[in-house]
Amino acid sequence: MESLQHHVDQLFQKYRGSKQIEELKWEVLSNLEAKVADLVADGLSMGEAVRKAKANLPSIDSIVGERRKVYMLPLLQELLQLGLLYGLIAWIVTMPLRIWGKGIFLNYGLFAICMLIGIVYLVLLRFTPPASSRQLTSMNVQFAFLLRKTGWMLWALYIVGTLVFTTALYFGSNLWFSTPVNLTGPYQFANIAVAYALPFLSILIPLWLQTIPRLILKYDAGEGDLHAK
Repeated sequence: MESLQHHVDQLFQKYRGSKQIEELKWEVLSNLEAKVADLVADGLSMGEAVRKAKANLPSIDSIVGERRKVYMLPLLQELLQLGLLYGLIAWIVTMPLRIWGKGIFLNYGLFAICMLIGIVYLVLLRFTPPASSRQLTSMNVQFAFLLRKTGWMLWALYIVGTLVFTTALYFGSNLWFSTPVNLTGPYQFANIAVAYALPFLSILIPLWLQTIPRLILKYDAGEGDLHAK
């Protein structure tokens, strides 16, 4: 949507030069496009939907500010919903590993986590008074971006560390003494393959953290009903 892109470019014109601002700009554009899609689904024409989305975001001065007033309850509900979704994905992916010793504990552990998140989500959804969904909480948007960046950095370090450790564990002697690798059978090969592949499943954690700045923008009280559900 070129008109939305131009609108967002104009809003951020005086805030150029920061990587965080560029990330924030992308999040704002993404939320505007999602709002337009919702309005079109509700029966508005594309032109009317775009105009209404623009009208609800005439300025981003309050968005660029460090602290923001957000509707905490719906933000927390959606964050839990995403956590449950990612947890279920991890649980389904690790189901075949139940034939492998540690895979049993991992799979059932993920199932327990999904159950816990699901219970908390249902409690918030069913037993929280509707009026509390309009209660505001101050959140630090800069900290949210920092948390997202830190999550990806820690994940990258974790992956590098686990790959080095796994290689040293299974092939350290072969590399040190320059002896050929000898795999005795498919079960040993499967163990090594799982040991290398399983840590990559943890990417769901930084992906979950990735959504926090977007949700802060989505439920920002300063944007009126732009992100109202």
